[in-house]
Amino acid sequence: MIGVIGSGTWATAIVKILLEQEDRTVNWWVRSDEVRDGLERDGRNPKYLPSVQLDQKRLNLSGDLAKVVAQSDYLFLVTPSAYIATVLETLPKSAYKGKKFISAIKGIIPDKRTSVSVYLETTFKIKKNDICVISGPTHAEEASHGMPTFLTMASNSPTLAIEVEQMMCCPYLHTTHTTDIWVVERIGLTKNIYAICAGMCQGLGYGDNLNAVMVSAAMRETSRLTRLYSSQSVPITDNWYLGDMMVTCWSKHSRNRRLGEEVAKGKKLEDIFAEMGMIAEGYFSAKNYHELGLMMGKVDEMPIVEAVYHVLYEGADPKTEIDNLIEHVF
Repeated sequence: MIGVIGSGTWATAIVKILLEQEDRTVNWWVRSDEVRDGLERDGRNPKYLPSVQLDQKRLNLSGDLAKVVAQSDYLFLVTPSAYIATVLETLPKSAYKGKKFISAIKGIIPDKRTSVSVYLETTFKIKKNDICVISGPTHAEEASHGMPTFLTMASNSPTLAIEVEQMMCCPYLHTTHTTDIWVVERIGLTKNIYAICAGMCQGLGYGDNLNAVMVSAAMRETSRLTRLYSSQSVPITDNWYLGDMMVTCWSKHSRNRRLGEEVAKGKKLEDIFAEMGMIAEGYFSAKNYHELGLMMGKVDEMPIVEAVYHVLYEGADPKTEIDNLIEHVF
């Protein structure tokens, strides 16, 4: 059995994809009573993607995490990274023994400064071969409406990656798989930071020319950053890198891009987050990479990350930071 933990936009889209196979039932942990009631009543998530119709007869909905975990062999994690530790640590480590985890989270565990896969390994002793990470380029809004969708399954276990491919197989989903989970997961962190920068450029009214150059510079910066934690070169033309970077930086659906746009227009962070109603993962990733750079003495190698960090955490002026990047980096 498959279990899904989380009930936001991406979680709803993943459930929609999983239910495309007509003989499948999904165990779904939904914390919110309002969301759970809406799904039970008419098969729609009233808060996220309300236009998407789900077959509620094939949903085992529950607000009891222990029940969903116990009844599932595969667990899709689709809760924002800022909350996943709080959610999972409500249960004893023994509850997760023998489970296979599929992380659809592109973010850092804030207080632990680690990726989701490493968190699962170190905190719950989950075997590397029992962890798979899903990467894009994918926006939930498009996937949930049957538009062409592309996913990469990254796992140290090719068998698990193929299993996840098969369980998500449907006419509009196109998949690849790789064993390079380390690099795929960390690339997923950096592209959200760059999307915030792209949003700031747009919010300042600087246009598409600058954003194209910014993405090019971000790709070079990512290649440098990967050397901080891996000796491997980054295959920058692959979908999960170049494709995911482009869609996150340019799409109207990108929460990280929207965060950057609103900050550049002078809005306060707390007001932006309240209006969005969702987490922009790049906010936490910027702090994590800044701290990593300080620890390794490499902040000079990540000027775009540093510019985003200065704006989000130190109250720096977005225009000053972007103009400095134009003069010295782009």
